[in-house]
Amino acid sequence: MTAVTIGKFDGFHRGHRILLEELASVSLDAARTAKSPAEVTGEKKGIPTCVCKIDFPGPGILSQEEQRQVLDQYGIYRMRRLAFTEQFASQTPEEFVRRVLIGELGTTHVVVGADFCFGYNHSGSVETLRSLGEKYGFSVTAIEKLVLDGEVVSSTRIRKLLSEGQIEEAERLLGNEISYRGLVCHGRELGRTIGFPTINLCPDPDKLLPLFGVYQSEVTTPMGQFRGITNIGKKPTVEKDAAPTIETFLFDFSGDLYDMEVTVRLVHFLRPERRFESVEALQEQMRRDIETATK
Repeated sequence: MTAVTIGKFDGFHRGHRILLEELASVSLDAARTAKSPAEVTGEKKGIPTCVCKIDFPGPGILSQEEQRQVLDQYGIYRMRRLAFTEQFASQTPEEFVRRVLIGELGTTHVVVGADFCFGYNHSGSVETLRSLGEKYGFSVTAIEKLVLDGEVVSSTRIRKLLSEGQIEEAERLLGNEISYRGLVCHGRELGRTIGFPTINLCPDPDKLLPLFGVYQSEVTTPMGQFRGITNIGKKPTVEKDAAPTIETFLFDFSGDLYDMEVTVRLVHFLRPERRFESVEALQEQMRRDIETATK
């Protein structure tokens, strides 16, 4: 007896969270009508819930840790990840229902978006799911897409905003801060030599990076919170063919954060990354970036 929602859930944005709210609500409603106390389980005395997430290749809008944190907010403690492989894509709608929803999850109710498609060549629709539900003993709730400013909230829309450095708007649609978390690692320490010591994070390869450039940022560290500017990119002035890094200069900070965990929240895009003709030109631009950010 499990309530399940199915989707790509790239980012668990505000539209996705309507599905999560419905899933939690269905879980509690089912518990109230359970035939025996043995059927009532879970932290909130609802039936078990599960997010069935289809994983596509490439980095996601949220890291896996951030995805888990979102689900925790709704009291959902199980996520079944399904890799979108050739074998997975070749399943018929009924094979998916029989193998995953019934065979693995014991599904009694499914929550999906109104445009939900599944199975080989997207041959299954919400109506297909309802028909199979009658055969296999589960019910279906379909939720309309969330529309903001006349446009559907989607992962594609958020990815585009991030690729343009539109952090504030991406945050609004996502319902989450745009931030990067990790251990401070040793870099080449070039920042120290030009008067701007920075902390370096190695990006999570499973999390999408925004437009390369300089951002106003807020950084949470074990030694407190600080404002700063963050460069995301490959530092073309001082390195060649380097891997992307997240490098932050903290205002009003002195100390050592190596091997400590920090969170860098991006607040506002300042300028694109570019190559400067000299280190001196880079220094002057950093002074202007700091002045702009502090204003």
